[in-house]
Amino acid sequence: MKTENATKYKLVIGFAWMIITFWSCTNDVSDIGKDLLLPDDLVQVRKYTDKNINAYTMTDGNQRTDEPAFNLLGTYNDPSFGKVTADFACQFRLSSYPDSLKTASVNPKIDSLVLVLLYKELYGDTLTPQHLKVYELASNLDIDQKYYQDVDLKSLAKGELVGEKYYTPKFKLDSLSTDYGSTKADPKDTTVQEIRIKLNQTLLNKLMAADSLTWSDNDKFIKYFKGLYIEAGDLNQGGGIMKVNTVASGSNMAIHFHTNKTDSLVYIYNINENSARVSRFAHDYSKTAFAEHLNKTEVQDSLIYLQTTGGLRTKIFIPNLDNWADSTNLAINKAELIFKVDPTLSDTTKFIPAEQLVLTAIDSLGNDYLPSDVAFSQVYYGGTYNKTDQTYRFNIAKHMLEALNAKRLDKKKYRNYGFYLSTAFRSSEYRRIVLKGATSKTGIKLDIVYSKVK
Repeated sequence: MKTENATKYKLVIGFAWMIITFWSCTNDVSDIGKDLLLPDDLVQVRKYTDKNINAYTMTDGNQRTDEPAFNLLGTYNDPSFGKVTADFACQFRLSSYPDSLKTASVNPKIDSLVLVLLYKELYGDTLTPQHLKVYELASNLDIDQKYYQDVDLKSLAKGELVGEKYYTPKFKLDSLSTDYGSTKADPKDTTVQEIRIKLNQTLLNKLMAADSLTWSDNDKFIKYFKGLYIEAGDLNQGGGIMKVNTVASGSNMAIHFHTNKTDSLVYIYNINENSARVSRFAHDYSKTAFAEHLNKTEVQDSLIYLQTTGGLRTKIFIPNLDNWADSTNLAINKAELIFKVDPTLSDTTKFIPAEQLVLTAIDSLGNDYLPSDVAFSQVYYGGTYNKTDQTYRFNIAKHMLEALNAKRLDKKKYRNYGFYLSTAFRSSEYRRIVLKGATSKTGIKLDIVYSKVK
């Protein structure tokens, strides 16, 4: 009898995977493979939609912000998400020994010291000037240390300004580029923009006063000149966040000079992968529509909010996720959790949607972890933005089966404690998205396809 049951169970599992393979090719999955089974062993494929899902907007966890792919800069009064401020500090490294600057026989004439920041992406408007202020760091940044979004960068800097500029961000789509499939109707590349901030004579004098030993070694130079903090000033309306290419595209600090023989020369201090780079993010949600219910689980809103820069995430709970634990001879073929974008507050013609969301499960200690479905593939797990139907979809079939087993076997750590829904790339880009909440007409739904022996 045990052998017969084991054979039947293996057949159910094998057939379930057949259904996963062919599910996208037919709507009538209930008829697939009927002729391969004996009448007493008939597998029934069923579909069930669960809309009993709870969702709450929460502040995100304190995000690490050291050595991001990009540094963010600016202040933005988002019409739905309140005020966000992003600024950063970074080290600069020697590009070479500056023979033409340090050799007396060359007789160099120093013209200026300029900070150059390059960006291609802007989230916000092109009308409001940003007040950018530059300070020399008084304390070391440690590339091996962990820094978080609430780091007080200003306390690490000297009090005197070494440069400032009122800068109105620019943004231009390169509709003629064919890179990344760009067309005139759907441009995808952008023109590189440049922020140039002239730094003061005091800092220039300090750099020129460094001795030859300091100029010959990066470790000694970083102890001598610890770097800069670039602060974004406050704004009461408008604004935007610039995605600065600190490493990849040539942001730097440059001494411009000339000699009797050459009109224009430059010495570059680089920002590279060996330079410590730390971002700071600050949020003010006091004037938002969701402020009253933020971080509360007593009341659900009809909308849920997600934001990068350590801003907002959503806590999800599906009460019925593990209520099938007593079912026998059952295989979960697909469990697709579907979130619908709110088209009004997330108008994608004005606000770039988050390209990727991340769904993590919560354990008994309140820590979150990636569900095992991720191990199959990114395509299987999902979470990318579908612009056709404006949804984000996750397949959590394996996680659901594990939650069922955890309940049945009383493994408390991995029981059904809910999920967190967050944005990807939290520290290196500004994105925000508003989704339909559980109490909206559209709601959130879990579509389950499962197989059961008759």
